[in-house]
Amino acid sequence: MSVRRKPSLLWRIFVIVGMGSLLALSVNDDIWEQFESTVGDTVPRTRIQAIVAATFGLHVLEAMLVWRSARRNGDAGPFRWALATLVWGFPVGRRLKKSRKAQALAVEAVAMADEATALAAA
Repeated sequence: MSVRRKPSLLWRIFVIVGMGSLLALSVNDDIWEQFESTVGDTVPRTRIQAIVAATFGLHVLEAMLVWRSARRNGDAGPFRWALATLVWGFPVGRRLKKSRKAQALAVEAVAMADEATALAAA
């Protein structure tokens, strides 16, 4: 059983639209002025910039932890797991755990099949 690194389509759309909007608000003055004229001064721009910075920092930390975990456990492609975590966030770490469980089950199934073959041959 193969486990994809990418989370569901709904999660990816959420990340792209949500973080893209926050990033655009924090960087582009024209978009910020339009947002401020529509919503008002309820959310300061500095708070949105802090949210973007904190989210980026959290994704970097998650990516480093997933890379270290994948490297220590001998998983295939630790850099690719870390890159996917950097882009998509925490669901990738859950998928890595699911991948490990699937691999352990596959190894156990092969061992049981080998044992059954040996018993049948005897």
